[in-house]
Amino acid sequence: MHKSILLAILPLAVFAAKEPQSWPLTGVVTEECAVAVSCHPMLYAAATQGREDAIKSELRVRDSKGHDIPYAFRAAKTRVVDEVKDWRELKITRVTEADGRLVVDAEFPAGSSNPERFLALKVATPLTDFEQSVEVSSEGVPLASGVLCDYRKFADLRVTEMPLEASYRRTLTVTFAKPTSEAAAAAFERTIRENGEGKLEAKSVRESVVNRPFRIDSLSVAVPRTRVSFEAAPPMEVYAAGSVETDAKAKKSVLEAVVFGLPVTAISINATDRNFSRKVAVFRRMDVRWRPLATGRISAVNLPGEKKRDLEIAFGREVREAALRVEIENDDNPPLNIATSMDGPARFPLMLKVAQYDIVFVATPGEKYSLVVEPGADRPRYDEAILGYIDRVQDPVRFEISSDNFFGENGVLGGKDGPTAIWLTAPFDVIPFISGIVFVVLGLICIRLIKSSTPPKRES
Repeated sequence: MHKSILLAILPLAVFAAKEPQSWPLTGVVTEECAVAVSCHPMLYAAATQGREDAIKSELRVRDSKGHDIPYAFRAAKTRVVDEVKDWRELKITRVTEADGRLVVDAEFPAGSSNPERFLALKVATPLTDFEQSVEVSSEGVPLASGVLCDYRKFADLRVTEMPLEASYRRTLTVTFAKPTSEAAAAAFERTIRENGEGKLEAKSVRESVVNRPFRIDSLSVAVPRTRVSFEAAPPMEVYAAGSVETDAKAKKSVLEAVVFGLPVTAISINATDRNFSRKVAVFRRMDVRWRPLATGRISAVNLPGEKKRDLEIAFGREVREAALRVEIENDDNPPLNIATSMDGPARFPLMLKVAQYDIVFVATPGEKYSLVVEPGADRPRYDEAILGYIDRVQDPVRFEISSDNFFGENGVLGGKDGPTAIWLTAPFDVIPFISGIVFVVLGLICIRLIKSSTPPKRES
C-alpha cells in the first residue's frame, strides 16, 4: 500500500556507533515459501551513516534461535492485474443469403472451457475498400450491431472488429447487410468520335464496376482473460524536516536536511506561494563540502486561464546521501514561503521520493523472524541456490514490521532504543503536535552542531 512517511531529523547520536537494533516481523505462512518485507526508512537511519551501501552490509534476517537467514535485497515490484482479450475462432456451420443479406451461423468451439461473457467480434476478410453493417444475435435475441470498414483509398483506416458485450452463447448468428460490395475496376472504357473531316466530335469515358462477394475467412470472439504482470513499485513519499535560511547577500534561500542514505530519486520543495518561477540547485555533502548534484526550476502559476504547479527536482537516478542542501535563487524577488510547521505532512519543507526495496527470504511455517541492523558488520555472502530461487519468485507472501515495534512510549518510532523521529502514517494524518515540535528542535540542534564542528564549503 502506498503511504507517506514523515522523516524528522534524528539526534546527533545517529552519527555515532550504535548497538544492533532489532525489529520483529509479523506474518504467517502455511508452507515453506518466499516472503518479502518492505525496507522501511527506519532501517536506513539505523545503519552507519556515510558508509556506502550500509543497509546491504549491516542488515540481517534472523529466526527465533538467532540464526541468520539468507535474504535478497531487491527493488520492490507491484502486482498489476489486467483484463485482456483472448480471441477464440468460431466454427462456421452455415452460410445463407436471404432478403438481400448474408447470414452466417457459427458456434463456439467445442472442447474448450466456456467463458462467462464475450467482449468483441472480429471478422477476418481479405477485401479492401468496403463498408459493411453487421448485426449479431443468438437464437433470435439481438446482441450487438456495428459497422466494419476499410477506407484505405481515402485514409489509413481499417476496422474489422466490433464490441460484443454479451454473456456466453453457444451459437451466434452474424448478419451482413451486403452480400456483395461494389468496387471500381482498374480499367475503364473510352470512346472517341470524329467527323468526316477528322475533327474530334465527342469523347466519352465509362468506368466499370465490379461486384465482389463479401468473403469471410473466419469469425472470432474475444473472451476476457486475466493477465498478471509486475512493475516497479512507485516511490515512497518521505517528508523530511530541515533548516530553512535566507542568504540576503547571495539572494538565495537555503534548505538543509539529513536524509540518512535513503535511495532518493527526486525532491519536492513545499513552497506555499502562488505565482513564482525560481532556479534551484541541489548539493550533496561529501568531504565536508557541498558538491553539485542536480539543477532545475520550480514554479507555480495560479492566475485566470492558467493554473499549474511543479515543485519537483528529479535526479534521474537513485541518490544515496547522508544530507542534502537545496539553494533557491531569489534574485530581486522576495524569498519564497517554505512550510516548516508541524500540522501535517504537507507542512514539512522537503518531500523526498524514495525508491522502494524489498527484503526477500524463505520462511518456514511456525517460525518467527526479525530484522536486525548491526552497525559495522561485513556484507553477507549467501548460497547462490537460495538467492537464485528467491530471485525467480515475483509475488512473495508479504510480511510486515511489527507495529508494536514502530511506536514505543509517547508515540516514538522504534521505542526508546531505536530511531526516535520517524512516523509512518496514511496521507493527511495529523501528527501529534507536541512530539513534532520536540523532534524538529532536535533536528535543528543537530544541523547547528554539524555546521559548527565541520563547516562545509560549497564547491561549484
